[in-house]
Amino acid sequence: MKSQSSLGLDSVENTLRSIVRESDACVIIRNGHCDFELSNIPDGVNVMGESKEKELAATILANKFEYVAKDGQIDGLLIECTSSIRLDEPLYVIFLDNSQIEQGRIYHNFYLLREGVRVNIIEKKLSDLGRAKKQNLNMFSSWFLENESALTYYGYELPNKSPYYSINNCVVIRQMGNSSCSFFTFYWEGGVTNNELEVFLDGEFAACKLYSVSLLLNSTIVNHKIRMNHNFPNCESCQLYKGVFNDNSSSHFDSIVYVNKHAQKTSSTQQNNNIILSDYASVKSDPQLEIFADDVKCAHGSTVGQVDPKALFYLQSRGIGKKDGTALLLQGFLCDVIDEIVDLKLREFTLNEFYKILSINHYYE
Repeated sequence: MKSQSSLGLDSVENTLRSIVRESDACVIIRNGHCDFELSNIPDGVNVMGESKEKELAATILANKFEYVAKDGQIDGLLIECTSSIRLDEPLYVIFLDNSQIEQGRIYHNFYLLREGVRVNIIEKKLSDLGRAKKQNLNMFSSWFLENESALTYYGYELPNKSPYYSINNCVVIRQMGNSSCSFFTFYWEGGVTNNELEVFLDGEFAACKLYSVSLLLNSTIVNHKIRMNHNFPNCESCQLYKGVFNDNSSSHFDSIVYVNKHAQKTSSTQQNNNIILSDYASVKSDPQLEIFADDVKCAHGSTVGQVDPKALFYLQSRGIGKKDGTALLLQGFLCDVIDEIVDLKLREFTLNEFYKILSINHYYE
């Protein structure tokens, strides 16, 4: 199958302006710096790290992100959501990468949710992909959720990412007492994506749910390395990762749930389910548990298989063609994650993207 067309700089700018027109709340980050002129920053959201706010940002980073100060990684943007935020729609955070540096670009971003804040964030990455040369992007994102705060996050990769493009995502989430986090990521483009995610549940009754879907073609690679740290009692975590792989695509799911000896009453589930549609696709899955407490409920599971031939035969016997029948079964396979998307517009958008991919004849050959 031919690689998908690349996204030029003019198209990127048009996409940006379209988002700005449609959203009352968006932060545009261009090559690591906030574009305040193009952004629509709502009340209750502070973007720091530029000019006069740099000292304040450094102080917050040193207090809330201790490991950052320790490693000397204080360069980057800080997005703070305060208790005065009132948003009916999600907050868009758009990363535009059109730097002339060909390789090894590194960006650091920090998110701070103050006590009691509830916010939905949609994060999208855009890039000038007109260049055919190999490109490498490194994104470091750190999140701090204070007591009683709630985050729902949706992350989407670059549209029409070229096979020459690789991105390394390093995400750290630290949650305090009674905070909740639902973290969604979706992958259906080309290139190589390596994800490293670590969660620290550092307050009682904190809850974190990680959801991800990969729908891959060609030689696309998406890898996940996850560590979920239960450090306090009565915390809950869930991981649900699903993937459909065709052609020469591949993935590695490597996840550890660690339960501290003091983290009694922990509840945790790990689930990684995959369907392979090609003899050349490959998946490695390695969910692990490290439990040092004795009063916990922890479970993990992993499956790698193919489309159920009996279910497909049943659909064909009812007059549904092989292509449509396969699409229906794959949609049903992925719905466990899709159904968790609360935002109806976003759920419809995600489903439409899946439909576009599932309608490609090559996907079933």
